[in-house]
Amino acid sequence: MEHTGQAESLLVKKEAGVCTITLNRPHVLNALTVEMFSLLQQAIAEAADDSEVEVLVLRGAGGHFCSGADLTVLTSLSEKSEADDALSVINDFITRLNQMPKPVIAVVEGVAVGAGLNLALHADFVIAAKDAVLQEPFVQIGLTTDFGGTYLLPRLVGTAWAKRLALLGEKISGQTAEQIGLIYRAVEPARIEQEVEVLVSMVRRLPSQAYAVTKEGLGRCQFNGLEYALAWEKQQQPSLIAHPEFQSLVRAKRKRT
Repeated sequence: MEHTGQAESLLVKKEAGVCTITLNRPHVLNALTVEMFSLLQQAIAEAADDSEVEVLVLRGAGGHFCSGADLTVLTSLSEKSEADDALSVINDFITRLNQMPKPVIAVVEGVAVGAGLNLALHADFVIAAKDAVLQEPFVQIGLTTDFGGTYLLPRLVGTAWAKRLALLGEKISGQTAEQIGLIYRAVEPARIEQEVEVLVSMVRRLPSQAYAVTKEGLGRCQFNGLEYALAWEKQQQPSLIAHPEFQSLVRAKRKRT
């Protein structure tokens, strides 16, 4: 599976079970256009439904992840119906990305700003360069956080840091992002590709069914009480125990001991 679209503004490559979606407008730090929203919707849906895709990787071309929505997009969506249509497309692929049962990894270099940062944060794991620049500048330009940022930020870093990021638009480095729990890991820029390879290899070794169910549970139980979580676990665990994946892993472990 290899697609290009709108002067190759989005590149999709599938190789050895890994689907890589690359934002490809490096001359504007991969700023997102309305056309790219539709292309992302298609690419994410295909990756979710493709049984050959084991891991999804999101990244940007030219040493940057994404500077957010292109300002020409924001000014062109002055008609409420046009804005509603674009946001419906966005909400669809963000939901699919957030709920994808497969491992999702985002690779952040350079800038990850606004919608670009929130797109990355829907990944299970964000690996960023220590010197990457992360920012939520929506309020500064008269907008509210979108791409699910209002959902993500307080859950990832708590209310105090969420307000610093979303209300003050404070810029932080990749290193700070790791320290406050916003992302999985910050590394030296020269080590990014190596770290991505290690993480991809790690998640591919995990039992896929258990990964999918556990990921779903973390999402569901995050905003429900302990009683809900215990009931959900009770519902899921028996079917996982009966699943061939678990049985084969147990047999293999017994042979080693």
